[in-house]
Amino acid sequence: MNATSYYAAYAESRYAVTACFHDHQTVYSAAACIHSAGGYVVAVEHGVLRALSDTEEVEFQKAMCGRPLPSVARDYDFLFRANRSLLKPS
Repeated sequence: MNATSYYAAYAESRYAVTACFHDHQTVYSAAACIHSAGGYVVAVEHGVLRALSDTEEVEFQKAMCGRPLPSVARDYDFLFRANRSLLKPS
């Protein structure tokens, strides 16, 4: 059994954040549960909520863009190189 599960999280209102309460086994599956703008996926490992790892974050970004996962390592490198270049002052 996989010790990590994923949940779609989204704002119900200005003051409340909720989750889908489905026990998703993949980031892709949880991302499919997002039904409003600003939704995100969170991980639960051994009953403890945690942020997505860098690799899981790449999977989430791809799921939201509707792209398959041909190479997580290559896309992880691209994603973070692109983001670093955005942060550099001109």
